[in-house]
Amino acid sequence: MLRDDAIILEINRLWDPVYPHMARYALGRWGKPGPRVLDLGPFAGGIAVAALDADPQARAIVFDEAPGVPGWAAQKARAGGVEPRLEVAVGPMDRLPFPAGAFDIVVVRGAFFFLTPQILREAARVLGPGGFGWIGGGYGPDTPDGVISPIADRSRELNARLGKRWVSAEEARGLVEAAGLADRARVVERGGLWIEVGP
Repeated sequence: MLRDDAIILEINRLWDPVYPHMARYALGRWGKPGPRVLDLGPFAGGIAVAALDADPQARAIVFDEAPGVPGWAAQKARAGGVEPRLEVAVGPMDRLPFPAGAFDIVVVRGAFFFLTPQILREAARVLGPGGFGWIGGGYGPDTPDGVISPIADRSRELNARLGKRWVSAEEARGLVEAAGLADRARVVERGGLWIEVGP
């Protein structure tokens, strides 16, 4: 992936109408109030802030290798009045600075731009018992067509400019196997292509 933060932030802003639907899906899969959420990678922030907005007991961390995305997420949280429950951090995604089981929900949107078996292992490592890991790409299964249609063409164009690599379900299953997660993760093709970790 070509790391161009201007394009990445444009994509993140473009997807604003999508995040509440994705956050509700992830929160529903966890199914309890007050989750600890990790939103990871260059396309992070929007789902975390939407989750904080939807659940007043939730807490979230937005984590990326560069400061632009966490900074954008902090501004978004400030504007939405949820900043006290959001932390932002910067560091390598293949060596996350969090203890095992630290989170109830781990989300990695746009993952197939950069996902490696080690990053997938780390996302699973920090996911607590009974937690929900949602790693992949797409609009999610609950986002209405009326939200997707106005942004789909521009999103595809920006993704192409970043050098998006199209991944098949078989390749995603290969990543799961290489990460040693065949017993904890499955590939799902609803609302995109996702690796779901957890029960």
